[in-house]
Amino acid sequence: MQQSCHKRTLFFLFFCVLSLSYSIARSQSLIEVQKTLDTTYIADYHNELIVRGFGSRKYTTYTLQDKGFNEKLRYRPNSPFNVGVGFNYKMIGINLGFNLPFINDSKIYGKTRFLDLQSHVYGRKLIVDLYLQRYKGFYLSDNDIQVSNNQIYLRPDLITLNAGVEFQYLMNWSKFTFRGAFLQNEVQLKSAGSPIIGAYLGSITIDADSSVVPQNLIHGSFFNGYKFFHSNVRSATLSVGYGYTFVLPYHFFITMAASGGFGVNNTILQSKFVGSTSTFGTNASGTLRVGLGYNSRRFFSGIHYVGTQSGNTTPIAHARQVFGAGNFRVSVAYRFTLKQKLLGFY
Repeated sequence: MQQSCHKRTLFFLFFCVLSLSYSIARSQSLIEVQKTLDTTYIADYHNELIVRGFGSRKYTTYTLQDKGFNEKLRYRPNSPFNVGVGFNYKMIGINLGFNLPFINDSKIYGKTRFLDLQSHVYGRKLIVDLYLQRYKGFYLSDNDIQVSNNQIYLRPDLITLNAGVEFQYLMNWSKFTFRGAFLQNEVQLKSAGSPIIGAYLGSITIDADSSVVPQNLIHGSFFNGYKFFHSNVRSATLSVGYGYTFVLPYHFFITMAASGGFGVNNTILQSKFVGSTSTFGTNASGTLRVGLGYNSRRFFSGIHYVGTQSGNTTPIAHARQVFGAGNFRVSVAYRFTLKQKLLGFY
């Protein structure tokens, strides 16, 4: 009952922040903002209907590092590849996708059940990344850690719950945009870049039926021999970075942005044998955005990636928990000029 209530609370917070992000992004597209847009650098087509087809893969990763032994355990889910269609019109954007189950080999990598809600809101000045992910069922991706007969070590009981929000502000927003590469409703006409400042807040919970550190599969003193089955991490980070779009001949482009920063975290580890331990420590995180392809007046074709990673200290000396999340997508889109307002009123 308590876990169900916790899930409902997370859903409520996610959609509250999503609504706030939408309002912020919409307010940044008002006429007074558009007047200060440098149209020699950015062509704005958000009043047109953009229709797209796409293929994407969302993911999460969970890694345990112990610098004392120079070893790490990296858990990955057997997440699917999705295909679908979507559209953007003004500040409304909808994408509908479905899984391609035959791509995933559950006999080798196990089965993963998941709910992955990622929303990336690209306002004129402010970028908001929202994450609400619940994955159950992982495998160890380290090739040198196997059970027997070259079998992959599976953890069908392992659950991760990740809820986070990141805000990034573009300082040179009048000449630099992410919307062309990621929403397809703008075109970067000239090469330009922008410094980026940001902040992140997040909470991550790990649960398993038995020790997250596998028995007899790694050095016995890994994580100081602490066999925990539950962990909770809350973190806050401030970051700085830079983004740049290279406008190439014949409407080709490359967009790259990287940001990183440091902050604080509170980590709790709980063991069935020796109880729980907690600490306040440091956090280091980074966000990467990459887009490249073809973006002309009407047609778009390209790939784009958004990924974030956060490393957090633990109560165990020299040991860290590293969490990653992201989305890789391939898109083809076309812009339609509407002769009248969509649905007659917007």
